Amino acid sequence: MKKRYFGKLINVNNHNIHIYSEGNGIPVLVFMSGGGTYFPVNDFSKLFKKLSNEYKIAVVERAGYGFSEISTVSRDIDTVLNETRMVLKEAKINPPYILLPHSMAGIEAFYWVQNFPNEIKGIIGIDPALPTFYEIMNLNNVLKMAKILSMIFPKRITNDMVNEVENIKKNANKIKKESLKNVPMLFFVSNGNGTGFKKHKWKNIFNEYSNELNVKIITLEGGHYLHKYFANEIEIISKIFIKENII
Repeated sequence: MKKRYFGKLINVNNHNIHIYSEGNGIPVLVFMSGGGTYFPVNDFSKLFKKLSNEYKIAVVERAGYGFSEISTVSRDIDTVLNETRMVLKEAKINPPYILLPHSMAGIEAFYWVQNFPNEIKGIIGIDPALPTFYEIMNLNNVLKMAKILSMIFPKRITNDMVNEVENIKKNANKIKKESLKNVPMLFFVSNGNGTGFKKHKWKNIFNEYSNELNVKIITLEGGHYLHKYFANEIEIISKIFIKENII
């Protein structure tokens, strides 16, 4: 049976949020899951076990994910980010942080840098969603499917996950590219499988958005959940990146 990692439940906005941490070291590596990833701690475990031998890691499971409770508040970007920061603070896991967002969590990570730049030393994105994606992506079918699945599988697809999709375009529109210029970033980019974009288009968007930003792009020939299949590569490259660009 696959191990389930359990940490602490911390109450914010009248619902409990689950946070798991292990290891020691500064900066803290904060893992942020993509939309619809049912159990983020287990999803990231293969990778964070490789990094926690040198750094303290933390995984915050957003409302409706993993061991966290379903919420009754909006999933707008300000609420989501405030909850993440409050949970870390209550758990006494203090900045500075290096953010490791996967997929949709890229928007939250960018917004974090934009609003609290002194807390963030760098971003290591695992196929992170960029604001550009949501400018061109038609989310109507995704939203319809999410609503259907939330009725069929309420324990897996929660109202919070649906609400995130409903808010994502508005959330992405709040990102100001200019605010990202001073933070070192490393993006691990997939071949587009599982994103809804073809390989060439997916990679081109990363290359175009990275212009004038301090970003190193590493392309890995695998699908969207790169951390499950390339944990060794991501570990080695990330540790070098941190030592050369952040510490």
